[in-house]
Amino acid sequence: MNSYAKWRRTLIGSSLLLAAGGIWLTSSVLLVAAMAPIGFVAYGTVARPPVAKSDLACTRTVRPMQTAPGNTAKVTLTIHYQGERLLPDIRVVDGVPDDLAVVAGSPRGGFTFDEKASKQLEYTVRARYGEFEFSPATAVTRGPTTGSSTTIELTADGDSRLQATYDPEQYPLSERTIPITGEITTDRGDEGLEFHSIRQYEPTDPASRINWRQYARERELSTIEYRAQEAAEVLTVVDARPSAGQAADPTAPTGTEFCAALASDIIDGLLADRNPVGIVALGVDASEVQKETLLPTDSDLAWLPPGNTAASRTQIQQLLDAAAATVAPQKETSKSTNNGVPSDPMDIIDRTTQQTQVIVFSPLCDDFPVELVKQLDAANRDVSVYSPAIVNSKTAGGRTAAVNREIRLHELETRGISVINWTPTESPELAVEQNLTRRTQ
Repeated sequence: MNSYAKWRRTLIGSSLLLAAGGIWLTSSVLLVAAMAPIGFVAYGTVARPPVAKSDLACTRTVRPMQTAPGNTAKVTLTIHYQGERLLPDIRVVDGVPDDLAVVAGSPRGGFTFDEKASKQLEYTVRARYGEFEFSPATAVTRGPTTGSSTTIELTADGDSRLQATYDPEQYPLSERTIPITGEITTDRGDEGLEFHSIRQYEPTDPASRINWRQYARERELSTIEYRAQEAAEVLTVVDARPSAGQAADPTAPTGTEFCAALASDIIDGLLADRNPVGIVALGVDASEVQKETLLPTDSDLAWLPPGNTAASRTQIQQLLDAAAATVAPQKETSKSTNNGVPSDPMDIIDRTTQQTQVIVFSPLCDDFPVELVKQLDAANRDVSVYSPAIVNSKTAGGRTAAVNREIRLHELETRGISVINWTPTESPELAVEQNLTRRTQ
């Protein structure tokens, strides 16, 4: 026990003994005398100098420090008090970057320290694209009187940054996947899971496919054929145009960031199932991307044909990173609004075949993606849409935008196009399940 605490407890003990004696002996003198030690304790608490900066320290952890835009990260700030006297009221505020929204917990807290101890603040932030630096925490200590306070800036040890990108070296594929199947069941017999037909046995047929039941009955060999499962060729279209870079509020991820995050999840799942996947990043300047990657240079589109090699996986992540970077708060851009946007949807359709499945990721903030999807559908392409709902319906303009978006969704659904209307507060898997349920009813 420190000397101040011993002194304080000795005075309080003396006061209690004097008070007890005064009550027992009914002596007013002893009762008055009992108030003196309490007065010394109160005066020592009020009059002692403010806490020294060296008495306080803090440590911050950010988990994970590297994630994808739109994901969350948990932040823990631990405040360490090294002093030896009572600290009755300390208010701490962590230095959260202005562009990050706190979605759970609070970066603020109030504590009382008696002696050496540690207390924690825990909160969760939603990541935006880019790298964000945390500022020092601020601590305000107050004494029993309102005029006794000290403000201290605390530079936290530990983690000070949160990074959210699609850099393939920092954010590997298959870390997260959404189980969207891309396999196509064909009408020809081959190896697979579903029964197709029985044919005459050939000497090269494996024993596992011999129809042993028929052989037991008729003593004749035959071979079972199954429906072949072929990998689907998929082209993903990610909307990173300026109109998609809207957000519900200044600290919320934009439609572009949500589209890139959802596309990354689904692409990971498709690649894991050995499907060849390509990508078109609308709104990304192809000439800028081609300087850093090996993307095709035969058009103004930032695109990559379907593939499933190590190189194509890296290039897909580079394009997703470029798409999300169009709304990075740290960057200022003077790019034309037409960069990376085809003047004719046929520029995209010509890069597909009848067997190509096309998945469009767009918040549907204007009519361009609707027209693109309609023309893909008219060209007999298997097309589906994943659309994050990012409009703010609390304002008059937001309500108008929400109504216009609902009209676009309805227009696509009436054409029989699969549309996943995803609210970012819910899981994408739930949105997919709800869409399938609605379409089968």
